Amino acid sequence: MADEIPASNFDFNTVLSQPLENYVFALFSLIIGYIIVRYISMSIEKFAERNSQIPSLMLLHLLRAFRLFLYIIVILIAVSFLGINVNTLIISISAFLAVVLGFGMKDTVNNVASGVWIAASRAYDLEDEVTIAGESGTVKNMSIMSTEIKQLDNTRVLVPNGKVWNSAIINVTRMPTRMIVIVYGVGYDTNIKEAVQVALDVVDKHPKIHKDPQPIVRFREMGESSVDLQLRAWVDTDDYYPVKSEVLANLFEALNEANIDIPYPHIQVVTSE
Repeated sequence: MADEIPASNFDFNTVLSQPLENYVFALFSLIIGYIIVRYISMSIEKFAERNSQIPSLMLLHLLRAFRLFLYIIVILIAVSFLGINVNTLIISISAFLAVVLGFGMKDTVNNVASGVWIAASRAYDLEDEVTIAGESGTVKNMSIMSTEIKQLDNTRVLVPNGKVWNSAIINVTRMPTRMIVIVYGVGYDTNIKEAVQVALDVVDKHPKIHKDPQPIVRFREMGESSVDLQLRAWVDTDDYYPVKSEVLANLFEALNEANIDIPYPHIQVVTSE
């Protein structure tokens, strides 16, 4: 390895005048270092996925930080072959970062810190369906700066982690089961017991509706043009959307078959002659 250049005498001309073998060693160390880092990080990732209880999101953060640390070491080893004083380089970079962070980087630091807290709190994980900072969708990725959400129409939204941490986080897929809540209205002349039983029969026939807790129908309110009832039933989280749609369709058909009036708003237009 070539003699290191003192910090006070650092000169790019001196670096460029290094022997050819020093450049070869530097390039070789970068290539070998990159391969080693990739192998180590992939091995750790596979092992952690099989044997660790760490959430995917936190594991992603830890692996990225570890990989970045190893890459920095590889780069420092490579530049040392060019005669650069590594200790001086580290001090210079640290000083530069301190100055940058002191001038207008508060939001960046806030996003990074918030990302760490989000991962540590297990507020959500990859592929969870969430509503954060007013945005709803599936979590696809999370960097140190932002969280990427895929919305229903396949658009991608990047939400800064600082904004995520300072707002309500709704995770609808964290629990294994969800409650289906359906409000339906019937006419004031309807036999309420019959309207309740029709809804209970609909969910009782559906194979994916849970029997425990038992489905129930509650009297919700007496509206302006209808008596509103509320059906509640439990289902596996993965089946929530298709089952709710099927129950709604089946309930509509069952009410019609039972000749139960389903009121709808009427608009009366008055004309003057």
